Amino acid sequence: MVDALSRERGRMRKTIMARRDLLPPAERQARSKRIAASLLAHWLLIPKIIVFTYCHFRSEVQTFPMIDHWLAQGKTVCVPVSVPEESDMMVVTITDPARDLAPGYMGIPEPLSHLVHSRRMEPALIEAAVIPGTVFDRNGHRLGYGMGFYDRFLVRAPQAIRIGLAFSCQMVECLPAQDHDIPMDMIVTEDEVMLWPGRLRAAGNGR
Repeated sequence: MVDALSRERGRMRKTIMARRDLLPPAERQARSKRIAASLLAHWLLIPKIIVFTYCHFRSEVQTFPMIDHWLAQGKTVCVPVSVPEESDMMVVTITDPARDLAPGYMGIPEPLSHLVHSRRMEPALIEAAVIPGTVFDRNGHRLGYGMGFYDRFLVRAPQAIRIGLAFSCQMVECLPAQDHDIPMDMIVTEDEVMLWPGRLRAAGNGR
């Protein structure tokens, strides 16, 4: 059963990633702008001061415009540094993406090595976490890239609002979830914002 589930998840991951990769760069940029506009204006995120986000790579929803916006607002912005030997990540604050980031694990933009020691942050301090994925469903479940980096990270940031970003082509009705999967509190696409208030109340993040 586990093998069949893993095969199905792998098939969905491959299919949806191929679909996302087919979006022309200009279209990805335009859709990313709509996603950013919805997220940046949302009442749930506006009061948060310490924000974690992924640094977009390849065909992912673009996050650098949001990073610039949050920094201009005076928010604390932190991003991941991969620890591939542990399938995990560290969290490091940045103040200038152009100066602080360089290609790291798998070519993904990550903070420079000297910043990892001087600006490392505890995940427990993060108030909102913007998470990538390959596939999302309408129950808030997420399928990542198969390594478990973000699931392990989110366990250490239990108080953070979990926000998934996706293009509408990455959405499905239902994912075959596993016990260790951590659902999102909110998913934002270029077409809609999905929110699960019950989860937020349980985490103490409701209004």
